[in-house]
Amino acid sequence: MSVYLDQISGYFETVPLWPFILFGVIGIFSLGIGVVNRKRRMDAINNFRYTFESELAGMYPRPIEWPENVNKYLCDRLPEMQEDFATLRLFIPQENLLRYNEDWNKFRDFCFEITDEKCIEADQSPGIEPHPKEVFCTLISNLLRHAKEI
Repeated sequence: MSVYLDQISGYFETVPLWPFILFGVIGIFSLGIGVVNRKRRMDAINNFRYTFESELAGMYPRPIEWPENVNKYLCDRLPEMQEDFATLRLFIPQENLLRYNEDWNKFRDFCFEITDEKCIEADQSPGIEPHPKEVFCTLISNLLRHAKEI
């Protein structure tokens, strides 16, 4: 055993130490980048969730305060939600990115297409199609599913 230790110590006496120091610095730098990226991802998730939960407080998870002129209400809030969507998009794994984009496009299209008349019509004839409020809550749930904290 002492022969092996002598060989190892002899190796370190003859080999320069700068490669080991360089690899150590690279390793510490990589760990630092990982910590920063994890923090950025958590901030993006929290901002995404906060935006949806605060901007749509009366509408989601239970639609108790459905606003008048719902189309304008949602379209006015869409740019801020779009910004948080784009930020979180950077941290979505590649295999989930297509589904994330599809869920966002469905939500955005719903915001442009929903009208007060459609809601009133759904209230007057229940059971024919899914109610717009139910569709809305499903779309939001699908989006928030991508904002899981890992």
